[in-house]
Amino acid sequence: MKKPSILMIEDDPAILAVARDLLEKEGYDIDSADTCAGGFQKLSRQPPDLLVLDLNLPDGDGLQLCRRLAADPALRGLPVMMVTARGATQDIVEGLEAGAHDYMVKPFNVREFVARVRSIVRRKPGPGPRQQDLASGKLRMSKTTHEVWNDGKPVSLTLREFDVLRVLLEDEGRVLSREDIISRAWGPSTSIAVRVIDVHISHVRAKLGKEGKRVETVPQVGFKLAQAKK
Repeated sequence: MKKPSILMIEDDPAILAVARDLLEKEGYDIDSADTCAGGFQKLSRQPPDLLVLDLNLPDGDGLQLCRRLAADPALRGLPVMMVTARGATQDIVEGLEAGAHDYMVKPFNVREFVARVRSIVRRKPGPGPRQQDLASGKLRMSKTTHEVWNDGKPVSLTLREFDVLRVLLEDEGRVLSREDIISRAWGPSTSIAVRVIDVHISHVRAKLGKEGKRVETVPQVGFKLAQAKK
């Protein structure tokens, strides 16, 4: 069986060595680049199952590379995990808005790093058993093929947007706190700013159009997906 592949774009040799050792022990095939240009060349030749991306690179900002991937039809579905020293809430928001599926701040806990990588690679769409569907109003979701349809038309969501919508669909009509959504979308051990959920919610609403208005904010509590009208 082919090993899952990960490309790391990281210019710190020490961090790269630690991450490579951790991930290779987990059974991943690791490649690396230390610049935006070098990384994009490798991505264009053979997209990996996951891109682990630093932001402060010698020839540019990783955010710009992430936006470039999101605009490229051949690469926009590539899962991206940003691992960077930039830890302010605004930095995290900008990273997610640029198209990152996950965001981790250096220095990182090695067990959490491996767990997050494992989660993203495991959720990557691929062959599997008969698809499981969620449905509400005009929305349909396949949890095994990671596809979403709105009134029969496909909706392009990032991995995290998909997971946030999945959680809302699974508990349609129930109010969920930001912490609840993070725990079920990212995993119970994840440490991430709770307001990051607001960014994903905003994107989901925009992409769902009129159906997105059903994603309601409950002040001082969280969010809910209003039940579809019959």
